[in-house]
Amino acid sequence: MWVALFSNSGNELAAICSKLGKKPDVVYCDKERVDWHSDISDDTILMSHVDVVKALSILPKNTLVTLHGYLRLIPESGISNNMYNVHPGDIVKYPELKGIHPQAKALELKLPSTGVVIHQVTSEVDSGKIVSSAEYSINTNETEQSLINNLRDISIDLWCEFLRGKL
Repeated sequence: MWVALFSNSGNELAAICSKLGKKPDVVYCDKERVDWHSDISDDTILMSHVDVVKALSILPKNTLVTLHGYLRLIPESGISNNMYNVHPGDIVKYPELKGIHPQAKALELKLPSTGVVIHQVTSEVDSGKIVSSAEYSINTNETEQSLINNLRDISIDLWCEFLRGKL
């Protein structure tokens, strides 16, 4: 069983599903939006973060749970060993990229590179064991938006590679 969580539009998840040719069995979102991606909007269950955590806590232990821009910390009661998050910043080389706006931070720090990591979820921000990663060299003319777009494309490919090994 595959459960996916998101907080924003679900665009990343929709792109992953399209590329994989497979959708999650269950999709939860904690924020009501009028602009959810149309490919997953009918499959998405809207519920509060508290209810998402309750639902996670009763899933079978082997359930794969993926977070796609789910902008909340999951407490220990909702975390399993098979729960993963993507982060658009090379937090191995640059731990200061943990948390929000890692693309802007990378540009402000004038880093030569950044990347994308998939890590196990813990109750701390971007602190779980890294299970997959990809590096990206920052271009001299890179803008925050171009970096966001480039890292999103990398994250979609990284997720697909990771999920093919799990599903």
